Amino acid sequence: MEVDVKKVMEHLNEIYQCGAKPDGTFTRMAYSREDKKGREVFCGYFEKLGIPTRVDQAGNLIARMEGTDPSLPAIMVGSHLDTVPDGGKYDGAVGCMGGLAVCETLIQDGRKLKHPLEVVVFTDEEGFRFGSGLLGSSALCGEELDIHPEDLDIEGKTRREVFEGCGMSVEHVAGAKRDPESIHCFIELHVEQGGTLDKKQIPVGIVSSIAGVSRFEVTITGEANHAGSTMMEDRKDALVAASHFIGQVPETVRTHGNPYTVSTVGTIRVTPNSVNVVPGTCTFQLEIRDQNDAVMKEIETRLHTTLEEICQREDVSYTWDPISYHAPAPMNEAVKKAIETAVKKTGTDYMVLPSGAFHDSLLMTGLVPTGMIFVPSENGISHSRYEFTKEEDIGLGCAVLLETILEVDNMEMSC
Repeated sequence: MEVDVKKVMEHLNEIYQCGAKPDGTFTRMAYSREDKKGREVFCGYFEKLGIPTRVDQAGNLIARMEGTDPSLPAIMVGSHLDTVPDGGKYDGAVGCMGGLAVCETLIQDGRKLKHPLEVVVFTDEEGFRFGSGLLGSSALCGEELDIHPEDLDIEGKTRREVFEGCGMSVEHVAGAKRDPESIHCFIELHVEQGGTLDKKQIPVGIVSSIAGVSRFEVTITGEANHAGSTMMEDRKDALVAASHFIGQVPETVRTHGNPYTVSTVGTIRVTPNSVNVVPGTCTFQLEIRDQNDAVMKEIETRLHTTLEEICQREDVSYTWDPISYHAPAPMNEAVKKAIETAVKKTGTDYMVLPSGAFHDSLLMTGLVPTGMIFVPSENGISHSRYEFTKEEDIGLGCAVLLETILEVDNMEMSC
């Protein structure tokens, strides 16, 4: 069996055009007109194949191709179609089109799986509209949902208003929860969103785990004073103290982490934020990511100690408040083995690597046996109109997905 990669690319291009905006950008914001259009086009592909689709209470779009044994749980594959502002054509969409391509190939070759095959488009993976993502996979996995009817989106619309425009109800989203016994396993094909595969010129990655994330808000409090008349030795400059700390973050990670450990200060604000006033406070947010909880804790402890030493030296005070935490999510060993067997059947090079980015698979690991397949992002660029993955790599990724599905169709699974 051979996947028609030309057709996959045609579908990717058609879905990408569904995000075209009058200003020349391409954005499919969750629940938007462009997002709805993309989903309608995607449904149309399955209608032509005679495969029914449905939308659950969380807005997840699910196409289901029955297997020969209706008593068996479904093999689930897929990803998301929503994008970040002016996003590219590959992030998320490759996984959805991969699932579609598998269905097309099976039908073309007259092959039926034993298990049903479900292709899912998760709702609002990116999360920029309301400030938090992974809504569809969270609901499907039965996670506690921190959503409210009066939540406001970036356009000032309430969540109730936005959801009702998509035929959804805030109160009923939790009804999308799936019985884990109904799903054999979940497999997500995705572009890497990093540069490892591209730099090493390796066309396929088997994901070992999705990184955990710890986030903190730090506020350093010094003393606001006149910038012209306050001598340097008399200053308690909160921003200077913060800059000393931020400058230590990369070296701390290099020394005490591993090649995949990362830490970032991505936001910063000062008060009173005036050109002629010594900053009295500086607040910034710190993020730490790794596949090992102990490594994350080690980096946190060392950075916390560094901050305390700097603040003592600069005669300023600080607060260190946790914002959020997601534990690392290892992929299922049996699914990883199935992917490895599938890759070897294609005769191509591969490597095992972690994912530093979040995906719907992060939550699926807690529900059912889960695995991820990566294909390269050229120069590691993603979340951008400039993201690019070669046609041959997408074709290979789809081929590995198909072979993996054939493998797991004959496997017993356990979390």
